[in-house]
Amino acid sequence: MADVKFLAVLPSNANASDRVTRMSISGSLLENPQQFSVNFVNSTNCTDNITYHFKVVIPTQTIIENYKRNGEWSSLHQEKYLNIFDGTGASDKNPNMNQSFARIMNEIDEELQLSSTETSFCLEFAFDYENSTMRVYQGRDAGHNFITEYETLFSLSDILAIQVWGDVQKVNQFALAYN
Repeated sequence: MADVKFLAVLPSNANASDRVTRMSISGSLLENPQQFSVNFVNSTNCTDNITYHFKVVIPTQTIIENYKRNGEWSSLHQEKYLNIFDGTGASDKNPNMNQSFARIMNEIDEELQLSSTETSFCLEFAFDYENSTMRVYQGRDAGHNFITEYETLFSLSDILAIQVWGDVQKVNQFALAYN
């Protein structure tokens, strides 16, 4: 697994009340990054079963969510057009976005000088075991922006490790939270 930039094995807890409920990760990207992904895998040494695959394609500002079962990627992946670095979507790519909301968010972006050319990331993944759902937030100094929600095929309890792939230079921070 030479392409894995970071691997963290999750602690195994038999008691459901001691399960990981949130995972935060921040890091820096290589110069001119193209993509990176965070995989929630069901084995520490094999990627045939991935409960949740979160991939960011930076040039197109696309988020791809998917899972892998028995070595095969699902055809039921989701693609969302969203700037992972500022947590807002472009109104021309998302026709359902309220125009005044999009205008306000663009003004905020201009004021904060946010850009898709940033070379760092900060993500938080919230585990909803009851609904087999993963929620993703983008971290900022001022708080968290909701990015996406994905219902997984596998139980979140099947996740044994976290892998980071792609154009990541290093992971600066990795944290787990429990109930």
